[in-house]
Amino acid sequence: MKHTRILTIQDYSCIGRCSLTAALPIISACGQDPVGLPTALLSTQTAGIDGYTFNDLHHNMMPSYDHWTKLGIKFDCLYTGFIGTMETVEDTIKIAKDLKEKGAIIAVDPACAEHGKLYPIFDEAYKNKILELCRLADIVMPNFTEGKLLAGLDMELDPTPQNARMILNILRHNGFKKVLLSGIIDDNKQGTATLQNNRIAFQYNENFDQYIHGAGDCLSSAFIGKLMSGCSFEDSAQKAVDFCHDIIKTSLKQKADLRFGMLIEKSLPMLIK
Repeated sequence: MKHTRILTIQDYSCIGRCSLTAALPIISACGQDPVGLPTALLSTQTAGIDGYTFNDLHHNMMPSYDHWTKLGIKFDCLYTGFIGTMETVEDTIKIAKDLKEKGAIIAVDPACAEHGKLYPIFDEAYKNKILELCRLADIVMPNFTEGKLLAGLDMELDPTPQNARMILNILRHNGFKKVLLSGIIDDNKQGTATLQNNRIAFQYNENFDQYIHGAGDCLSSAFIGKLMSGCSFEDSAQKAVDFCHDIIKTSLKQKADLRFGMLIEKSLPMLIK
């Protein structure tokens, strides 16, 4: 198994098991070395929780990255998730450009839209800046809504395999070579559609008919962790789908308060194998 250092740029929600609090343990379980660069510090995740604190950490991003550069720290991969502000996306683009020149793999989860629309806190300017970041990426990891945005499709579409194939073909035509498209539903199955080497494939497990906060972050993190450990693109996607299925099933069975995150730690051993 390869051992790589992965820089992940996302917010840090102290409670909620999403963004960095999901990415760091998941990537570690895959046998890789994660380095987190937080864009903001929050007391909790924000879905269904009122009164959370928010501290912008934009001022710390470039000084931290410059310090690592002076120390000679090398990164094999940059993996970005929820970023949050125009300033932090602009700094992320600077870092992505520098690491791309140095040969690192750039993997971007757009993390800006869901359920057919942009998150309420974002506007068109932020969306366009995220699209600029996506165009730098070697790998993009959108959910179905974000996949439509990347493909320029302004219409209602169900997340069927047929529509996923259409989106991936448009993205391929637009120059995206490697894509992990999530949230695809086929009867009682849910999973991902992948594009790599001009091949479209699907990876499924059981469908849970409810919104699960943090599942997308866990999926992207497990996918990158497995991919950077040497697994194939499609196998990494299937392992990530299976991992998410396991943590959702466990969390629902134990009636966890999903506002505070799924029970990720109980399923981490399956990534270590």
